[in-house]
Amino acid sequence: MSFAVPRGSIPLAEATSFWQLVVTSIKASSAIENAILLLLLICSIASWGIVLWKLKVLREAWAGNQQMAEAFVAATDPAALNGKAGAMAASPNVIIYQAAQDAVRDAGGTRGASNGRLTAGGNPLMAKRGIEERVQMAMEHTSRSAFTRMHRGMDILASIASSTPFIGLFGTVLGIMHTFQVLGTAKSASLNVVAPGIAAALIATAAGLAVAIPAVFAYNWLTARMDELQEQADMFIESLGQWFVGTGLFKHAPEVNHQSHEATDPVIVGEGAHVPGSRE
Repeated sequence: MSFAVPRGSIPLAEATSFWQLVVTSIKASSAIENAILLLLLICSIASWGIVLWKLKVLREAWAGNQQMAEAFVAATDPAALNGKAGAMAASPNVIIYQAAQDAVRDAGGTRGASNGRLTAGGNPLMAKRGIEERVQMAMEHTSRSAFTRMHRGMDILASIASSTPFIGLFGTVLGIMHTFQVLGTAKSASLNVVAPGIAAALIATAAGLAVAIPAVFAYNWLTARMDELQEQADMFIESLGQWFVGTGLFKHAPEVNHQSHEATDPVIVGEGAHVPGSRE
């Protein structure tokens, strides 16, 4: 048993063209359904704008980190690296290094002309572990600030990815409700009466998924790349701290010396105490 569809019952353009089907369904939608589709369009533009913006930020960050890594390996003294850091692309590692240098300079250290090393300069913090702690804190705070700025907009992208399917489903529910209202007032319940409303309602769900799926993939990929950059920044902070110690930028506090009694020092012994080697 076969069912034959009469030729000409469905227009050829509408049967073969997806965009013609979309346009026809949108025209058959109600005002609130079109408003939801407009909202989904705005969400789509916003999500792609955020993705392109973050791709640019990540490209600059990778380029700057690569330049800093090459210069850091080749440099033998902070003075040789200072001149190159200003010309590098803005990246977390470059900003961290500049923040460390600013912290050293703000601490009041001066660089000797003979050995190129930072001296105390009369500042007690420079002669103690205070300078190391200050520089370490400056690097960590700068790293957090840099990645906070890098993550701006990601919350909006996550919200778009998670909410647009429900927005589209909301439009579908309203469209189906509108279709059943039309069906209830119609004199005949034929496919020609029901089909346009249902198709228009389903367009909202399809539009919501079309916005959400790329946003989810983009959010996960961008988050993974930012986590990699943060790992690089953490390792760079550790390497930079050790490098500063090796080049003499950090002046460690002397170890606590426990005073030992000399042979000539008198030993005070309480009453009743036993002193080895003594006669009682």
